[in-house]
Amino acid sequence: NTAGQVKKEPKKKRMMANQNPIIKTKECFPSLTVAKSFVIIFDVVYWFFGLLLLTLGIWMLVELHKYLDISSDFTETIPYVFIGSGIAIALVGLLSCCCAFSGNAILLYLYGSFIMVLLVIQLSAGISGYVHRNSLKEDYYKGLNRSLYEYTQDAETAAAVNVLQSTVHCCGGDNYADWYKTPFSYHQTIVPKSCCVNPESCDVLNMNHIFQQGCYGALMALLASKSGWIVGAIVLSVSFQLIGAILMCCLGKNTHRANYSQLR
Repeated sequence: NTAGQVKKEPKKKRMMANQNPIIKTKECFPSLTVAKSFVIIFDVVYWFFGLLLLTLGIWMLVELHKYLDISSDFTETIPYVFIGSGIAIALVGLLSCCCAFSGNAILLYLYGSFIMVLLVIQLSAGISGYVHRNSLKEDYYKGLNRSLYEYTQDAETAAAVNVLQSTVHCCGGDNYADWYKTPFSYHQTIVPKSCCVNPESCDVLNMNHIFQQGCYGALMALLASKSGWIVGAIVLSVSFQLIGAILMCCLGKNTHRANYSQLR
């Protein structure tokens, strides 16, 4: 009996040794599940964020061009930046969600790095826009004054100016007097009816009936009033994407550790 007990002990030790990897795998599983859940939540929100940027870009291309047509630099750049960023972010969000379900650590690391690359590109574009903000303002100012002069020559330009003036409640570039320097002043009226506070009953010769503020100043004031929201949205977006990249790397690390434990 004593010899039999001695022979059984090595078997027990071997069984306990074989069970150790299972115990380690179970210890990793809760951490892996939590990381995967956070990543999937991030991916869903990130995907909707990409769709939001894509929608904004299309809206700019279809509707906002009524304002932006006044400056070709704005029209050709901003909408396509939003559309391109939206498509890239939506695709990354969808693919990273698939990677989270697949449990491939290498792909998770790869897409975490890709999110960081997208973040760097967005930050670079934002910094570039901020550095050249005075140049962009100057281009818009020149384009606005050029549009006033071409008001009678091009129907699309006239429509863009009319929408801008009636919507933003402004008249001219710096003020309504800018219209005096344009070919439009050769007509019977001094300023277009889109400058009128009340277009239905408006005497354009009466300065009290037209908007006094120029469109350039009105637009700059509008952007300045929304600057807090713009900065907040940028900070939130950057923080969100940075957290997402970290979550991807954490999930990749936990997945690699769990797979390694199963192979031991």
